[in-house]
Amino acid sequence: MDHQGQTQQRMQGAPDRMLTQFALRVVSELRCNTAIETGVPQDDVLDLLLSHTTTGATEPLGLLYTEMKYRGIGAEQIIDIYFPAAIGKIGTDWHEGDLDILQATLRLSRLQALLRELGRAWVSDSIGSPMGPRILLVLPGGEQHTLGAMLAANQMRRIGVSVCVCLIPNATLLAEKLQNHRFDAVFVSAANRSCLASCVDLVNTIRRLPAGGLPIVLGGGILRELQNDMGLKALADHVGADLATLDVTRALAVCGLNNKAQAAE
Repeated sequence: MDHQGQTQQRMQGAPDRMLTQFALRVVSELRCNTAIETGVPQDDVLDLLLSHTTTGATEPLGLLYTEMKYRGIGAEQIIDIYFPAAIGKIGTDWHEGDLDILQATLRLSRLQALLRELGRAWVSDSIGSPMGPRILLVLPGGEQHTLGAMLAANQMRRIGVSVCVCLIPNATLLAEKLQNHRFDAVFVSAANRSCLASCVDLVNTIRRLPAGGLPIVLGGGILRELQNDMGLKALADHVGADLATLDVTRALAVCGLNNKAQAAE
């Protein structure tokens, strides 16, 4: 390989290395079994995360980490507050016509890649007790947006919950998963109302299986779209779930899993 080719290869590999470096630095700040954070993001800090999603440049990530240290923003807050805020901002800009579908998709894919890198760096599943809570996280048929599910999985793993993500499962795969593995609950993640009928079908499929008595929780962006139209309890009843909530901590508590997670520590 000539000098020019080697230089191009190094330049192409640099963003990936920077992404990994940022993920490792952030994850090194995470504390095992910490509560899921809530709050309002600081706009200028959020803009750094959004700047990365806009161009794919890694420089904003370095500035973001510097601001985290300077302002005392915890790594948990980045994952629990800033990532959802970034997702919401991209979604709002698309709905209002400020972004076209390609621009929104590229921004979300960059955010998803960053979250995936954080997930690779975070090893809580290997730290947690084998007797701790175990969640099967599934997406309904037709669901193409996995970022929200990845975020929820990341949060639960960080607080000591083992999560198995099953993308677009069929009845045979669900039966195999539930029969051959121990799960304490099934969480269904759906991004919008277009997946409502698929959610109903998915829950009905689970209920017909031998392990269909497990608690089933509905979450995801579909709740934000429909909660004003029908309310979360009515939505859960319509789908056949035991609970509909955007609060992962509440979902675990209603399923009786918070105490189990603490006992397994």
